[in-house]
Amino acid sequence: MSKTFPSSAGHQAQPQAPARRQFTLSGLALGATALAAARGALAADAPATPAAPAQSSGPIVLHGASPRLTMHAVDTFHGSAATGLRVDFSRFDGQNYVLLRSFIVNANGRADDPLLIDDSYRAGRYEMLLHVDEYFAAKGAKLPRPAFLSKVPVRFQVVNTAERIHLPVQFGPWSYTYSRGS
Repeated sequence: MSKTFPSSAGHQAQPQAPARRQFTLSGLALGATALAAARGALAADAPATPAAPAQSSGPIVLHGASPRLTMHAVDTFHGSAATGLRVDFSRFDGQNYVLLRSFIVNANGRADDPLLIDDSYRAGRYEMLLHVDEYFAAKGAKLPRPAFLSKVPVRFQVVNTAERIHLPVQFGPWSYTYSRGS
């Protein structure tokens, strides 16, 4: 039962805040105890060896599509596909990155064709050089000059040519990120 105190303004009496806090803290403590008990029960049933990260059992198969390398570029500054972005795609020859092709990202944020497919899909080190300075200038983005990012290198390796690799790239005027997808 909570205590009340008289109101000086003629309003109804209000429960004291400490009683409400005590009720809330009691509820949190009870929940934490139940959670700890559940974790303890799960730990008792857990195997002795720690679980390994999920691994794929083999190459990704998409409706008969052959293994390939594809990409997708998203402009996080404008919140849209990076339509018009120029990309230079190169392969490392042991000393330098040698240009394989240049392309302009289409309306969906992708290259029109896979970057590597069939006989061109070989193991090795690769680079996509994104010309983000030219891209933002062409979009008329009001950014400080000189630009913080100019040419953004996305470097990666193809190890297993039986797997499909998709590279989603997100970039803005001050940052970029990419990951391996499938």
